[in-house]
Amino acid sequence: MDFFDREARAQKQTRRLVWLFGLAVLALLIVNNLLLASLYSTIARPMFANAPSWHPLSIIASALYLFGEALVYPRHFLQLIWNPQVFAIISFSTLLSVSAGCYYKTRQLAAGGTVVAEFLGGRRIPADTADPDEQRLRNVIEEMAIASGTSVPEVYLLDNERGINTFAAGHTRDDVAIGVTRGAVQLLTRDELSGVIAHEFSHILNGDTRLNMQLIGLAHGLFWPTLLGRLLIYGSLEPPPAGESCLIEGDQPKVLPTAPLGCLFVVLGCLSLPSVRFFKSAICRQREWLADAAAVQFTRYPAGLTGALKKIGGLFKHGRLDTPHAEVASHLYFVDSRYEPWFSFLATHPPLRKRIAAIEPAFDGQFPRVQMLAPNQFERNQAFDQTLSNLVLASQTPPNLPQLLDSQATSEHLRLVALMRAGLPPEVKNALRTPVGAMGVIFSLLLGNDDSVCAAQTEILRRNLAPEMFATVAALAPQIDTLGDRYKLTLAELAVPALRQNTPDLNRTFNQVMQQLIECEGSIDLFEYTLMKMVARQLRAHFSGPDLGPIRGGRVQDLLPECALILSAVAHVGADNPTEAQAAFANGADYLDSRNVKPEFVPRSGWDLSKVDAALTKLAGYHQPLKLNVLLACGRTATANGSVNDREAELLRAIADSFDCSIPPFVEAMRSEELASSP
Repeated sequence: MDFFDREARAQKQTRRLVWLFGLAVLALLIVNNLLLASLYSTIARPMFANAPSWHPLSIIASALYLFGEALVYPRHFLQLIWNPQVFAIISFSTLLSVSAGCYYKTRQLAAGGTVVAEFLGGRRIPADTADPDEQRLRNVIEEMAIASGTSVPEVYLLDNERGINTFAAGHTRDDVAIGVTRGAVQLLTRDELSGVIAHEFSHILNGDTRLNMQLIGLAHGLFWPTLLGRLLIYGSLEPPPAGESCLIEGDQPKVLPTAPLGCLFVVLGCLSLPSVRFFKSAICRQREWLADAAAVQFTRYPAGLTGALKKIGGLFKHGRLDTPHAEVASHLYFVDSRYEPWFSFLATHPPLRKRIAAIEPAFDGQFPRVQMLAPNQFERNQAFDQTLSNLVLASQTPPNLPQLLDSQATSEHLRLVALMRAGLPPEVKNALRTPVGAMGVIFSLLLGNDDSVCAAQTEILRRNLAPEMFATVAALAPQIDTLGDRYKLTLAELAVPALRQNTPDLNRTFNQVMQQLIECEGSIDLFEYTLMKMVARQLRAHFSGPDLGPIRGGRVQDLLPECALILSAVAHVGADNPTEAQAAFANGADYLDSRNVKPEFVPRSGWDLSKVDAALTKLAGYHQPLKLNVLLACGRTATANGSVNDREAELLRAIADSFDCSIPPFVEAMRSEELASSP
């Protein structure tokens, strides 16, 4: 299954979601009309008529009579409560309530996954955190992001949640946030945490996070009265403090005098709960099975994922959350965030025992007792890190990141990324955790090898940077240079989380200095272009919000000049002479679905990176099938001579980034197409 096939499946699921949501609203209309019209007939009519039946006992007797009529004589029951004006008012109020709730939450979520993490009670973990639990979590997530070819997401910790659970939310791969409960980081080993996080990355790669964001907006429209009711009962929507331990149950919150009115709103909100649960279950359950399978395939360590699931089953809290928003976002989580419903078809997740048995057939169904981790299990110790560092530094051929990403993401990628992190000098590791140090790393990566160019770039840095930041760049540049070109993109990826901590003004200054350093040579090379596209895109999603503009439909033949320019660029960077370039171009052009209209080869003098960038920007706004065809044609062009060099890999990375595509799934798609066409 390739990246764009996953995107197409997600779009089909979105259309299915709209139909299911319409059925849920219809069911809510019917239930509200029957219930409220019955209450009107039982309570309001006697009150307005000033009749003796306004006595509480009379009301109860009338309600029981109507209930019996509804069960035995439903037609007579409808005649008793039928009032066109009342039904019209109830229907209009219900539709207005649902529409307002959906609109409010959808607008609120437009900023991306960080909004979801914050309203679920998350606290962003800074890149320079000193807490060992939080640093271990950041390390696991960063390594998985780089190994899978995706942007490093924002990391949030749900401090007050004692259950074991996680979630991933975001519209695109550049605005994703991953949230983890305090119970998960305190109770799961590194291998178990890796299995859970790999499950969340499967959702990211499959495009599930965008669908999940849409589900939150729709569910909030149906469920918001419950939140208002909780506010009237407890006076707050915040979960209770977790206390010092996550292994014992805490105190119950105090109830306010407005609790009776709050209970009424809770009942009204819960009327839609079965419908919400049903359409969530219809969409989410199968994706959870697929994410479990992908997590095991990624880590190649089934015991990690099953160990986490067993601990969830053995913990008194399981995966349950205390936040009142848990039900609205129940489909996001790794396991059920509430008690399992009575009817299994309303569950958003498969049962724990079945999920474990699917991975470990010998599982006996018994959950172990959960205990706190020993301190030395929080993170790898310094001796182990030093061993990994020596392995990397002693290697004659350090891991090649373009080659690392030139295949399906696997446990080998994860291991090599961990080795690359461990092989970084301590000064570089520390710099990547602070905004100033991260900017220094990016500026050091852009310093040229030519003495005159480097001198001019140094002068630019001296004029634009504060003295302490300039000193940081001067100290980092030699160490980064000794690592070699193959570490550069990894360093840029690791620097982005700390760069997100900058203020908007400092981010603008950073972009301006980066642009000046790149333009100092008079021309932009492929690495500079790739780094600029990658860093600017990820920071733009954070500071300006994700790009949620409309997707245009189109045909390849309508965009043939842009396709020809991109294929020609890929052909030239991988060929030694024009003849080889033209042959590689022809290999890729044959794969374009241009309906017998052949693109024209562009000579080396006819293109530069600015023209390539303009063509990619135009193509990025079109629908997925067109971008899939262009991307696979680029892969055919790059592999025409049987190998992919570093320059081709850099350009392919820039093209994939422009199309919001992670590299490993793209190359997997390319290889699957080759296998399908082979005898």
